[in-house]
Amino acid sequence: MTSPAARQTKRRLILWACLCLLGAAGAGWYLYHLSAATNSAAVNAAEPLLDSHHPEPEPLAPPPPQGPNTLHARAAGVRLDADAVDPQVFHVVLTASRAVTGGASPFVVETAAFKPARGTSGTIVTPAGRLSLTPSGQIALLDARGRPLLKQGMVRRGVKGLTLTFSHFSLRFYGSGNAELGKSGGLVHTNGVSAVGNGLTRIPFIWTPAGFGVFVANNKAGISWTDKNGKLTWQVQANYIDLYLIAAPTPYALLDAYTRLTGRPPVPPAWTFGYLQSRWGYADAADVRDKWDKFQQLHIPVDAFIYDYDWFTDDWQFNPKTFPNPAADLAEMHRRGLHFVGIRKPRVHGANLDYARQRGWTLTGADLRFDLPDVQDWWAAHHEPLVAEGVDGWWNDEAEHTYDQYFYMNIAERKGWPADAQKPFWSLNRAFAPGMQRLGATVWTGDIPTSWDSLQNQPGTMLNWSLCGMPFVGQDIGGFSGTPSPELYVRWMQAGALAPIMRTHGIQGSPRWPWAFGPQALTASRNAILLRYRLRSYLLECARETSRTGAPLMRPLFFEFPDDPATYNLEHEWLLGRDLLAAPVLSPGGRSDMYLPRGRWREYGTGRTLTGPCWLHRAVSLETIPLYLREDAASAARHFFETK
Repeated sequence: MTSPAARQTKRRLILWACLCLLGAAGAGWYLYHLSAATNSAAVNAAEPLLDSHHPEPEPLAPPPPQGPNTLHARAAGVRLDADAVDPQVFHVVLTASRAVTGGASPFVVETAAFKPARGTSGTIVTPAGRLSLTPSGQIALLDARGRPLLKQGMVRRGVKGLTLTFSHFSLRFYGSGNAELGKSGGLVHTNGVSAVGNGLTRIPFIWTPAGFGVFVANNKAGISWTDKNGKLTWQVQANYIDLYLIAAPTPYALLDAYTRLTGRPPVPPAWTFGYLQSRWGYADAADVRDKWDKFQQLHIPVDAFIYDYDWFTDDWQFNPKTFPNPAADLAEMHRRGLHFVGIRKPRVHGANLDYARQRGWTLTGADLRFDLPDVQDWWAAHHEPLVAEGVDGWWNDEAEHTYDQYFYMNIAERKGWPADAQKPFWSLNRAFAPGMQRLGATVWTGDIPTSWDSLQNQPGTMLNWSLCGMPFVGQDIGGFSGTPSPELYVRWMQAGALAPIMRTHGIQGSPRWPWAFGPQALTASRNAILLRYRLRSYLLECARETSRTGAPLMRPLFFEFPDDPATYNLEHEWLLGRDLLAAPVLSPGGRSDMYLPRGRWREYGTGRTLTGPCWLHRAVSLETIPLYLREDAASAARHFFETK
């Protein structure tokens, strides 16, 4: 009789043969995702007594607020407890009778009552606003002047959970996240469902320039919201709603309050604002070193190489084929001014998998339960030696089995990182949960297709993620699946140079080297990278502002021009900090259609001054990168424009 393992091997060989007929890209895709399939097969073929599936734990309700000004009510079999945790943030816990209470949401850091708040006759008053809760359970949020922001908030209890509705006067909502892999979905949203996936993050945090924000901190995917005819409806498939209401008058103030609540992002290491070269498919150690040399020979700046499957073996050992002497190899990288970032998957194999499964540490297949402290400690213990040998950051992939998997994976990795200010923790992730920004986590927009349409959707996706609390964002420059034309590659490099993270990556067999697309593309790409390095001090200054205030580094134009309707849903151009307007070419043939808001703007490359508001419709050369400086720009941005 043929063994299950033999049958599985035969099926893989047949599938591999079919994919080979589709060409290198199809075969490469198979290899890239073979790890997950192999893990599942290993689980199924392992000892039958070991349980291979532990369901996702049901999150527990937070404890109700307990302060001197806490408000209480009951409605529809639901208990409501409300208090202020911040001058601008009010916390309302809605708990059905059968809900099990646990700890506070892992996504928030502000949990104690705001002591200066005043409570009078069903109302909590802070300097920024007031929250009222009637005995019948009706919620209202008002600004500091007493103007209603949200009113007639009512909860209903159903078979599948709780529904909360509000009336409001806002005309548009931001935040929430993107539509799907490779699709931004616009900046203005009318509905959303919380989720994580490959290149997909939707966060149950929305806000409006009308002066308020709503965040549901339940640790669970599937939280939905809709806005229709002035009625905002939230549906949560749980026995509780962990609700935060924010009263703040501007986009800057709203994100300031949200990042106080969920945690400020630390300033990333300076090298992460350089050029980062990712690659899947190194042959051996000579191939690895050849690429270090090639960048130097061609005078192309690069700060980091990000390594895929090729760098490791046995879960957490350096691959002797590519890094035969890890400590010496990484020391040589550092001597050259290079940094090492390695991919991490949320699973283990072989004996490590057996060890984890015997202890109930796995989800479906081989994915680990990083929410368990013992798993975090185990993972950290195996990563500490790698960091000691010179690893500078982690690239986390495929941790989308649960809503919080990336969140807790980053906590595990931080435990295995030295508490050294000279080497701060940094990770790059394919999706995110609320609050991950405070851990030193950054993101990229997933395994996106290689196409002009995909390029055109990247700015909107990165802006949407910035607007829901994740400020340090990037993309697979050139697209992941497919091979770009020289023109598409150059335009993507130029756009990437003006994003918070500039990183190239592609599927195995389709490298993204700047020299891989011909001499003209090499020259234009090198110039984009050189522009990036001229921008770096300004980007670092913006990152320090982000860490202090929560203001995203990459922000929509309406942040600075709130009275200009042309900016409200503009996603193909953006501001870097306050002073630089980026409008890279995103269409073939050099077609550029961009909007200049009011004021005087100085054009990069020509030095000419243009006056807005106006639309510019033109065709530009392959080397041209539309970038503009505000007339009243601060010194750092001015210095960039005036220094060659």
